[in-house]
Amino acid sequence: MAVTQLTQRQNKIIQLLKAESPMTGETLATKLNISLATIRADLRLLTTIGILDARPKVGYAYQGENLLQMDSQKFFQTTIAAILLPPTEIKLTTSMEEAVTKLFLADVGSLYVLDDDGALVGLISRKDLLRASFTNRGTTLPASIVMTRMPNVITVTADTSIIAASKLLLKHNVDSLPVVQNAGDTHVIGKITKNRIFKYLIETLVP
Repeated sequence: MAVTQLTQRQNKIIQLLKAESPMTGETLATKLNISLATIRADLRLLTTIGILDARPKVGYAYQGENLLQMDSQKFFQTTIAAILLPPTEIKLTTSMEEAVTKLFLADVGSLYVLDDDGALVGLISRKDLLRASFTNRGTTLPASIVMTRMPNVITVTADTSIIAASKLLLKHNVDSLPVVQNAGDTHVIGKITKNRIFKYLIETLVP
């Protein structure tokens, strides 16, 4: 799989902040002659991987490119296969009450819904269950009635690079992605989360 590098715009942001830090997102957008909304995902990514530091009421500051220099860009080349987490799964018939209990006992942000053949048919997030509680849906009803259904669930394969998975998590504003055996497959072999990537980043950067 090809190594995913920073985009030209992300490198331009780094160069601007190398020359002058801190700088607000609005100022960066003006200097790049684009909207703030356009670069928000770039700023989140660069902050997540440790190149920029986000300072409340001050803006963004350049804090180094250790990540880009370490061990032949290890972070970019490593695939998520190295840091997969086990998925938390429920059945189509699992009740709303059971789903809420499982989600909080497992301390996860989402549940993967499987059919009788073990195929992924949907995903239920904390937000889905919270919304359901406000609509007074019965706790004995199947939790699957509030799930995001396939093929609207974004999945990745184990050979996806960590940086590519990070971009998908940010782009779709989700906390986790189901990991499947092969592209187009519905057999879940694990999951990748924002927290797991951040933990790997810290473990990699700090001896």
